[in-house]
Amino acid sequence: MLSLASSVADLAVEKIELFILALVRIATIIFTLPIFTINTIPPQVKAAVSFLLAFLVFPQMPLISFTIANSPVFFFMIVLEQVFVGLIIGFTASFLLYFTIMGGEFIARDIGLMQGAMNPFIEFQSNLYSIFFPMLLVVIFLASGGHYFFLRVLFESFQYIPMGNFVWDTRSFASILILLSASSFVVSFQFAAPVLGALFLCTVTLGLMNRVMPQLQVWLLGIPLKVVLGTLVIVFSLPLMVQLFYSNFEQLQRALFAVLRSGGGF
Repeated sequence: MLSLASSVADLAVEKIELFILALVRIATIIFTLPIFTINTIPPQVKAAVSFLLAFLVFPQMPLISFTIANSPVFFFMIVLEQVFVGLIIGFTASFLLYFTIMGGEFIARDIGLMQGAMNPFIEFQSNLYSIFFPMLLVVIFLASGGHYFFLRVLFESFQYIPMGNFVWDTRSFASILILLSASSFVVSFQFAAPVLGALFLCTVTLGLMNRVMPQLQVWLLGIPLKVVLGTLVIVFSLPLMVQLFYSNFEQLQRALFAVLRSGGGF
């Protein structure tokens, strides 16, 4: 009787430990996702969301091929594995908004509005355009239901990379990371291209006017003119920016599943 009670107690403890491991991976992903990195979201909310998702994921997790057997060292190593997997997934997902921040930097530099404010996505001083574009696209992204994809990634990460079976394919992940970095730079330039092109033509026009009428202070005129022209171009090119955002999101989806496959040894 005592042995049966001891076995039941050990089984209950192991279930709790497995739930903690799932919670660690999910919490790491949640705390590093670009949508949840906004510092205005309280940590208590992030923790509550992580606990709720862990509660939903845990019954659907695949069977594990190891036994913790009350080994603190082994349990700590599995915890580190879950943190590492969560960081990889969260870091890859953060490329969703990097190109908008870079594009905002390009636009602000050419318009001349580099006044800084704290960017809640990167927790660093940034210009207003690098804050406005990510905020706007996150709202559109959530309104269109794009966040369901990240829930799918979170659930399927346990299928691709079961606990204790993480296989680190350095070459695959490095190639994915390099491609995402290069793509973010290219897409950020495409994101800002309509505004940059219009401001370039405006600068050329002001230069010609200065040659024709030297007495006209065209550079003083150019400061408000660039602000107005840049704002108008941004308003009319917003549909193209949103379309580019979703195109980048589709590429990120393929990259995330490639990361999951490389982490699971597929």
